[in-house]
Amino acid sequence: MGLFGSEKYNRNEIFRRADQFRTRGRVKKAIREFEKILKVDPLDPDVHAKVAPLYVKVGRKKEAKASLRLVIDQYHRNGFVEKEIAMYQLLRSVDPRDLATYVQLVDLYLRKALKGDALKTLRIGRRAFRKRRFLKEAVAIEEKVLSIDPEDFRTQVSLVRHMWRADKRTEAGDRLLRMESQWAARKNKRRWLRTRWLLFRHRKSLSSFFGFLASLLSSPRPYLPQEGRRLFL
Repeated sequence: MGLFGSEKYNRNEIFRRADQFRTRGRVKKAIREFEKILKVDPLDPDVHAKVAPLYVKVGRKKEAKASLRLVIDQYHRNGFVEKEIAMYQLLRSVDPRDLATYVQLVDLYLRKALKGDALKTLRIGRRAFRKRRFLKEAVAIEEKVLSIDPEDFRTQVSLVRHMWRADKRTEAGDRLLRMESQWAARKNKRRWLRTRWLLFRHRKSLSSFFGFLASLLSSPRPYLPQEGRRLFL
């Protein structure tokens, strides 16, 4: 007697039947057939690649994530970058608050020189982690954006605010000083003024106050190192 009663186990025939159910939209029947194969070979990557999207459709997220991670690992070992990207995209839709998924997907896009897709993915991540309880994730997302586009001023400002709220005040101050030097060097007075104002708001002192006032009447010029240090005494 075979594994399934009197029915002789034939992996290829079961796979063919399951795939037919899948293409006809008979999701639950397809899952049942694919799972017959997984009972015999729980690590069959071809089956997991087919069944993972079906698990998503029926709301079986735990099984979907397990299948997707197995397939991603297989594609990674075989160097199938485009297939790996597709699986990570699906995994992101299943678990939109898994920071590692965003980071790994972005790194794959950058390997393919797809900077626009990488930044689009990070914008999606920014929306996923916008609530206060996700400050750590928000900081990581914004740092990743700036590693790709260091002149994204909106992200610079947002990152400083998130760092401040996460009690990373020394790091926030250091980043503001780097921003101040960056925009002074580029002679971008609007962003330079905004950064000096942020320095005053976040680290109120006579030095930062007078530095901001002086900037209203002068061309962009970065703080000297000793001046920058005095701002944070």
